[in-house]
Amino acid sequence: MRFTKVTTFVALCALLLLGLPAFADSWTTFSNPGDDGYIANTTNFGGGDGSLNFITSLGPFTYSNPQSENSVPNSWATWNVPPFVESAFPNVLFNVGFSTLHIDLSGSFNTSGFELEPDLFQIDTVSVTYHSSTGDSFTVTRDPNGSGGALLFAVQDDTAGATITSIDILDTAGDDFATAQWRAGNSGVSTTPEPGTMLLLGSGLLGALGVVRRKVNL
Repeated sequence: MRFTKVTTFVALCALLLLGLPAFADSWTTFSNPGDDGYIANTTNFGGGDGSLNFITSLGPFTYSNPQSENSVPNSWATWNVPPFVESAFPNVLFNVGFSTLHIDLSGSFNTSGFELEPDLFQIDTVSVTYHSSTGDSFTVTRDPNGSGGALLFAVQDDTAGATITSIDILDTAGDDFATAQWRAGNSGVSTTPEPGTMLLLGSGLLGALGVVRRKVNL
């Protein structure tokens, strides 16, 4: 009887330990465009054509607010310089009058990112939340400067089989902003099993220990 209780307890603990990490993706953050093959493994969809027209989609990205197609330095004053950004003079999308932006990402991409600069000449705290097909999410918070201090917001979902489905941008200062160098692609991922695989492993262990328990009881 004592062996049976101990075996059951060990099995349940093993199942719990295997199941807990199954619901939390692991993520890689890219601080600058040159980090860890970010550019090499993604496609650059740019930032519009600088025409001052408004668009609601760009490549696989669909925007909740119309985006004004501006350019640096003609209709958007400043940006930043490499290595913090890809170019000091990109075309940009101006999120006119909004401090938030929701983006839906079509296709199957585990890596995505963009550069961002606030409208006002000040430092703003900006949070960008990436949502995964697994139901998990991950937030990157940085402090870009509206006076020539655009920064990269880019991540990779390292969970095998996971893709990024949408992105939410929030400028906590209530400022509007411009974005550029919209990228998406597939980088190499770790061999972290998906949630279903982890739960199957835990169930299998529980079943195996149950067989051992029955044999001992015989």
